[in-house]
Amino acid sequence: MPPFVYVILLGLVLVVYARFLPKTVSTGAGKAKSAVQEIEETIEHFAAEMDEQNQAMLDLFTKTKHDYEVELAKLAGRLESLERQKIELSRELTKQSSAELGADRTTMAETAVSISPQEVQEAHAAAESYAAADQAAQPDPEPPYTGLSMRTRYMELFALHDQGKSVEAIAKKLNMNKGEVNLILQLSRQEERTHV
Repeated sequence: MPPFVYVILLGLVLVVYARFLPKTVSTGAGKAKSAVQEIEETIEHFAAEMDEQNQAMLDLFTKTKHDYEVELAKLAGRLESLERQKIELSRELTKQSSAELGADRTTMAETAVSISPQEVQEAHAAAESYAAADQAAQPDPEPPYTGLSMRTRYMELFALHDQGKSVEAIAKKLNMNKGEVNLILQLSRQEERTHV
């Protein structure tokens, strides 16, 4: 074969090779772009799931807070009702003891004709000591209800925290979320600052 035939065949091979070369390069670049796009979609999906979980956690916290406030309002109402009942009963007891004391004085006045003046004075002193003892027996008014502190409501959590346990260990031990433990600790710190 003449040498120019080799040159023509070599040229044809190069043309065919050059024709297929851009396709393979562009296919590799397309795969890279596709992989990057898949990674971006995965990250966006993960971010959307995290937003949903955060919103669900926020909704749960809001509902729990609302339920707690409702329960606290009910308990405060009950406490006020019981305090009113206690005051009313105390007043009734005072009225009854005063009425009994008045009746005793009336009986004593009626029988005073037959009693010596010294006996009247002794009876009068006894009635006054009875009235003084009755007033002393009445309890002092109780301070107003201030609610339960965070430390009181979550004693076990604060006991573990005071022992130096980490938030993760406390959350694992009490079957709570780390965020919930952190929130309780933060609310307790704020509560302590407001009471100081």
